[in-house]
Amino acid sequence: MNTLSRILLFVLTSASLSSAQDAAGPEAWPMFRGTPTGSGRSSVVLQLPLEEQWHRRFEGGAFTATPVINANTIYLGDLDGHFMALSLHDGKTLWRFDSTNSGFPSAAAVSTKPKYPFVVVGDDLGVIRCMNSNSGKVVWTLSMEGEISGGPTILNVSEIPTVLIGSQDATLICLRVTDGEILWKHEIADQIRCSPTVDDSKDSKRVFLAGCDSTLHILNVVNGETVAEIPLGGPTGTTPSIMGSDVFFGTEGGRFFAVNFLEEKIQWQTGADSQKPAYRSSATTIGDLVFVGSRGRAVEAFNRADGSLCWRHPMRSRVDASPVAVRVRDEKSSTDEPTESIIVADTAGEIKMLQNHDGSECWEFSAGGGFSGSPAVVRDRVILASDDGVVWCFGHDAIEK
Repeated sequence: MNTLSRILLFVLTSASLSSAQDAAGPEAWPMFRGTPTGSGRSSVVLQLPLEEQWHRRFEGGAFTATPVINANTIYLGDLDGHFMALSLHDGKTLWRFDSTNSGFPSAAAVSTKPKYPFVVVGDDLGVIRCMNSNSGKVVWTLSMEGEISGGPTILNVSEIPTVLIGSQDATLICLRVTDGEILWKHEIADQIRCSPTVDDSKDSKRVFLAGCDSTLHILNVVNGETVAEIPLGGPTGTTPSIMGSDVFFGTEGGRFFAVNFLEEKIQWQTGADSQKPAYRSSATTIGDLVFVGSRGRAVEAFNRADGSLCWRHPMRSRVDASPVAVRVRDEKSSTDEPTESIIVADTAGEIKMLQNHDGSECWEFSAGGGFSGSPAVVRDRVILASDDGVVWCFGHDAIEK
């Protein structure tokens, strides 16, 4: 299929695909990118302008992880070995677990099933812990042979939730959340630094893993067996984002890919003929656009059909944090209809809300400390944690307890 045919086919199907976009619900952001598909999209409608609701500084702390949220509780670990549950309302500590010799560089994942109140997190020594999300009591532990750099993915497709988690020892494992029993494992040729993502639609049942072995691995979600391997020409640690029959991600070599996983082939790629800055940000999509942060100090928007660059918004520093897609209402607008936007943050501490169609700013805030972890969005709240030990909460109106 030539480029023109792909674009025409995309135009004919984009409306139905857009309406089916996977988004985290308004009450929870339970894993790194909000959903098992890695969508990075929230169903929340934010009211602008956002205002600081509270911030909390942890002296001597540093955060690189994305917060996860469920039942008005924020779960977050720092690089000094503290993993904690904080109140969404005011940031107060509800409980804290202390590791004496390791830190928590990546996001946790929390079960949203009340019957299974668990939060799972990995540390930089390769220890995976499952804790009771209400009390912080450790339920089980499992040790891998390498750092856990990507957050777990919790699946609720069966009665008992399962957990997918990869390690720098090049192994992806599927666990039962209640007891940590390994249901299957899959080894690749090099480190795993991303969160695994899952398309569990009727005709798919696939797991996606972008590896440091320069390969996109497509696995069977039931048993972990290989479905396909797509060579990428360079390593990557970014989390794949699924939209329709395509998966989107960037690489350390500055290429950005769209892979059709049903046809098991590369739809398009950017940066193949030039030396571009690396991508460590994961992507999100809105309609016919895909958005990603670049280490070239910018946020980029590509056409989902052919990969053409639609706009590029400069930032003060590298954008390693991943953008989150939301809908917003602005009290200054002449219409009450929400518009599509993305929230982005960079390593200089700049947070921005950008309009999806042209990248123009509709809100910004300078936090001081930089962000490697991404925003989490629930209930008219945006939560971020910075590398100078501060957790930030933004919103428009107070949340009723």
